[in-house]
Amino acid sequence: MSNFTEKDIPDLTGYTAIVTGGNSGIGYETTKQLALHNARVYIASRNLDRVQKAIDELNQQAGRKLDLHSLQMDLVDLKSVKAAAADFSAREERLDILINNAGVMNVPFKLTKDGYETQWQANYVAPHVFTAALLPKLLATAAAYDDKTRVRVVNVSSDLAFNGPKTINMADPNMTKAKGMMELQQRYGHSKQAIIRDAVEINNRYASQGVTAFSVHPGIVKSGLQNSDPSLMGKIIRLAIRLSPTTHLQAAYNSLWCATTPAAAKQAGKFFMPVAKHDARVEAWLKDSKGNAELYDATEEKTKAL
Repeated sequence: MSNFTEKDIPDLTGYTAIVTGGNSGIGYETTKQLALHNARVYIASRNLDRVQKAIDELNQQAGRKLDLHSLQMDLVDLKSVKAAAADFSAREERLDILINNAGVMNVPFKLTKDGYETQWQANYVAPHVFTAALLPKLLATAAAYDDKTRVRVVNVSSDLAFNGPKTINMADPNMTKAKGMMELQQRYGHSKQAIIRDAVEINNRYASQGVTAFSVHPGIVKSGLQNSDPSLMGKIIRLAIRLSPTTHLQAAYNSLWCATTPAAAKQAGKFFMPVAKHDARVEAWLKDSKGNAELYDATEEKTKAL
């Protein structure tokens, strides 16, 4: 168990980062700490008014103007995701840290305009598409440095991934047949398993070129994520989470540890519980090189026409 806190973040002068959903909750604290340690940070979010409000608040709290910027992106619209990556790439020469923090939780079944179940798209497909579209920038940044551990991708997952299916349902990723009280959580777990596997595969494919990837469970913390589930299970989860003493800053530690520390660089490709703690339950997914590659390639094939 790591004793990591924000005081352990190194100076990030010269770094450029993106935090999706960085205008609230865990993402807000993640953004704040990266910026306070001198990184340029882009907050990617659907609502630019909320992003600007967050930027104003962060500057006020810091007592100085932080290097903060906005990027408009809607996870349930893949064209918006690709457009956000193109917008960033046109504005910036480099990308050192990408934290795929935004997502949804236990929302009722609905297909997006892209034809995916909402949780599957917001929690897996959209972050995958965003990361893939930014790979040229990530790889170019890595190529400019001898240190091949500088450029990092962090996927925020959840330990509720272990409450979903044992493996990825490639035949029906929308999980249309899931029913019952655990239906929404099954789909949520499925999407969060996928984003863990995605980090493994990104690391397998690109670590040799200097782009490493990680996945994390932030911890149990109250946020807006839990408000979407109208079921009895949703009410139980909300009640339990209210009792958690974890703050949003503490919930950001795992992402920040993976994104910035030398210790994390030695363990790229792994999934971490808070903070920097291994979980044996994930080992089968980490070692499933065939399944991880199949998921990655299938997603690339299905989204290449965007």
